[in-house]
Amino acid sequence: MAKTTGAKKAGTSAKSGSRKSTTRPAAKSGSRKSTTRPAAKSGSRKATTRPAAKDIAAAHQSLTRAAQGEARLRRALKKHKKAVAGIKAEVKAHQRDIKALKGEVAVAKKARKAGTAKLQNADAATLDRVAT
Repeated sequence: MAKTTGAKKAGTSAKSGSRKSTTRPAAKSGSRKSTTRPAAKSGSRKATTRPAAKDIAAAHQSLTRAAQGEARLRRALKKHKKAVAGIKAEVKAHQRDIKALKGEVAVAKKARKAGTAKLQNADAATLDRVAT
């Protein structure tokens, strides 16, 4: 038996030397997550229900706030659309007034030119009479 024990010792030392060179590196922590859940403890049902209920209540509250904010924005948008429509109507009215004034200016300009031409003709006739 002594022989086998010595062989085992020699074999183990030889194996341990070879194991060191062929061992794989240890897996990193967190590289693979376990998909199994730990067994639930008695009384842990309330512990999981309360956070879920709180999460649902928080989600409901945030949805309510978002809906209220959306409604407020819609009211403001409607108000501003009405204001913009009023301003556009006012601008159109001013554009009509400007167009009418431009027409009046054109008529006045033609009348002024015609009047200037008549005066020049009258001055020429008067000078002819005086000269003769």
